[in-house]
Amino acid sequence: MIFNQVKRAIVKSRLSFIFFEITAAFLLIFIIISLEWVILPLQLNPELFGMIFYIIRSLIILFAIPITITIINKLMGPSKSVKGNVSKISAYKSHFRLYLVSKSNFKYQLLYGVLLLFLVFIPLNFFIYLLSPEMLLYHVLSLGSNLQDSYLFINNFLTFFVISLVIQISNAISQETIYRGFVNKRGSQHFNPISAVLISAYFYGFLSLLYYLDPISSIFSFWFPLVWFLALFLIGLILSLITIRRKWLFPSIFANAINSIIMISIFWFFINGGEYIEILVLIYLPLLIGSIILFLWHYRRIRESISIGIAMLKNYFKHSDNDDERNNHKYFLTLFDIIVGFLLFLIGLLITL
Repeated sequence: MIFNQVKRAIVKSRLSFIFFEITAAFLLIFIIISLEWVILPLQLNPELFGMIFYIIRSLIILFAIPITITIINKLMGPSKSVKGNVSKISAYKSHFRLYLVSKSNFKYQLLYGVLLLFLVFIPLNFFIYLLSPEMLLYHVLSLGSNLQDSYLFINNFLTFFVISLVIQISNAISQETIYRGFVNKRGSQHFNPISAVLISAYFYGFLSLLYYLDPISSIFSFWFPLVWFLALFLIGLILSLITIRRKWLFPSIFANAINSIIMISIFWFFINGGEYIEILVLIYLPLLIGSIILFLWHYRRIRESISIGIAMLKNYFKHSDNDDERNNHKYFLTLFDIIVGFLLFLIGLLITL
């Protein structure tokens, strides 16, 4: 009976979070962003359309999530944390605290952002594009088919770069708000924080399945999504652990945005006749040298952060008499968290497609 009760508690905590908060927020975002296509004139040139489109979308996501949480809290009462304590800070303030950068911690947040960029994003992207040359062509063709991404075909690089700077920062804010600021951080108030980290990472990883919904994918390798799932899951895991531990979103936004600017610049050079290997060598080789220098320079800090992250994950899977979720239910918990991540991906199609 106790075994079944614990399983039911695991299912209830996660499904209530999905259907009462996630679905409500995603529906609100979907309704508002649908109006975007009506309001924005399609006759705008690519220099303006894509930039305005992504700025508006990031603002919608930034404010729709805390508004939804506030409404849910007023209707159902404030949610309790994993320890059972009711938060004294409003959901609205708690959400926006994640974005705060103070004078005392700015350099540390910036350092974390730089380290994430050079030690996670850049090495992963370089080796994926190096080992899978077709991946670069696929991403160019896939993005180029979207109206809001037609700025890729602007001939002047300076104009393209300024626009991509605005768009990729907006995209990074949107992504980190959803995956790390909402699913990860808010989920930790409903159930075990590491479970929220894993669910967020699964959700982020399952984005790779969008490949199969793209008509262009039929002419490319079937295994592309597996490679990207592993890369996105690892990125999501690392960023979510940092968000849970530090309660910062700026490092993730910074690393995500700069990485996207680098990638989209590579796409531009490729479209304008750049050679595949030449692009990788000229752009990524200096960045990888920077990665090695940063790794050696901050080796102690990096080793400490990795050790803490591994310890958090190991502790989660250990037997605990104080945590019913992890007491003899590890396999059920692990499997159900994967299912929850996939459910979030399906619901997330509302605001992804």
